[in-house]
Amino acid sequence: MTDRAVTYFVCEKDKERFREACRRQAVTEPNRDSIGTLGEKTLHAVLKYYYEPDTDCHEVPMEGYVADIVGERGITEIQTRGFVRLRPKLEVFLEAVPVTVVYPVICHKTIVNTDVGTGEVLSVRRSPKKENIYVAVRELYTIRDFLNHPRLTIRLVLLDTEEVRRFGVRTRRRKKQRTRRGEYVSDLVPVELLDEITLAEPEDYDIFLPPRLRNAENPFGTAELAAAAAVATDCARMTLNLLTGMGRLIPAGKRGNARLYWRQERGKPKE
Repeated sequence: MTDRAVTYFVCEKDKERFREACRRQAVTEPNRDSIGTLGEKTLHAVLKYYYEPDTDCHEVPMEGYVADIVGERGITEIQTRGFVRLRPKLEVFLEAVPVTVVYPVICHKTIVNTDVGTGEVLSVRRSPKKENIYVAVRELYTIRDFLNHPRLTIRLVLLDTEEVRRFGVRTRRRKKQRTRRGEYVSDLVPVELLDEITLAEPEDYDIFLPPRLRNAENPFGTAELAAAAAVATDCARMTLNLLTGMGRLIPAGKRGNARLYWRQERGKPKE
């Protein structure tokens, strides 16, 4: 039993706004095969419409770079992976304006296999693979030097999606993948907004500590976090390193060879 469960409480107004962004993307780019929306381009476009419907604010040149969105609240960057590539942008953008980095978390995914020639749906199945907020830890770790910056906000967007696989597509733009049905290209299409988690202050990152550790009476280490959050050991270790670097955890000695930590607000453990 873990205490990793996520409670979905995003408001209905935001959900409807997200559905409208999905409909708008479907109308604007109806033929995904011809425009190269392979991989995650549709996801990226929907999130841009959701956070800024005005396309004049999209893809704006800024200080030698191109920002996904520039608006009254500053810059918004949609980053589906590879946060390390954001570092040069962040160094420049944060000097001038607030920056929000949006990272999608694919909580649920339905795989839809289709024939590109006929449009026939060959099969539909729910993927057993599910992501949770800890999938963001590795990406956040690559920009850990920026996370305490007062102008930086991270927004985790929890989504239900469809991975539409198209068999029979001829393209040289992206490497095809292969299953027993043959080669295919895929497009990750958002279906529903489940939740949004905003990380704006250092204490917001305590969300990566399950409640039992957040309120623990004793120091804890990698094994305790891995068990409480149901994540791999290397993910738990990276999470602890991230929170320690941000000042949210303090070292509390060792248990054998295992390093222990204590939540900052609780003070040092008693001798």
